[in-house]
Amino acid sequence: MKRPIRIEGDLAYVPLTGGYEAVIDASDAALVGGWNWFAKPEYKRDGSIRAVYAARKETLGMGKQRDVLMHRVIAGTAANLETDHRDGNGLNNRRTNLRDATKAQNRRNRATRIDSQTGAKGVYLHTDKKKWRAQIFADGKRRHLGLFETMEEASSAYAEASARWHGDFGRVA
Repeated sequence: MKRPIRIEGDLAYVPLTGGYEAVIDASDAALVGGWNWFAKPEYKRDGSIRAVYAARKETLGMGKQRDVLMHRVIAGTAANLETDHRDGNGLNNRRTNLRDATKAQNRRNRATRIDSQTGAKGVYLHTDKKKWRAQIFADGKRRHLGLFETMEEASSAYAEASARWHGDFGRVA
């Protein structure tokens, strides 16, 4: 039995397994309403959940299946591209939150790593010099942005570099 989609105004809520819910535009309810969708967590190396996406199974034949991601269906993403969630929430599948991205662009929009000791993206304590180091990965290279007296100065340097090299895909938190 298919789980019903709840529509409230211009938003629709698609129930998933595990008590999760995906948010879509009400106009896309018919596009995704023919299937039961499940919550598909993406795990970090430490075993914690990095993100949760909405997916369904598609039968390929010969007993094989593949997962179909709801955000790719709604965005109509080409096979050679990824779908980026502007706000980083894998369950916010409203069209205004989705955009085509290369793999590199999609990585730029990731949140600060969970194992970050500073809590600031691209900022590390240089223990030998007792200063804050800022660095960014851009154009296939790790770029040193400088050593700073405060974490805030280093974080500001990363934010400026992210705006310059990552553009609209840059994320500083």
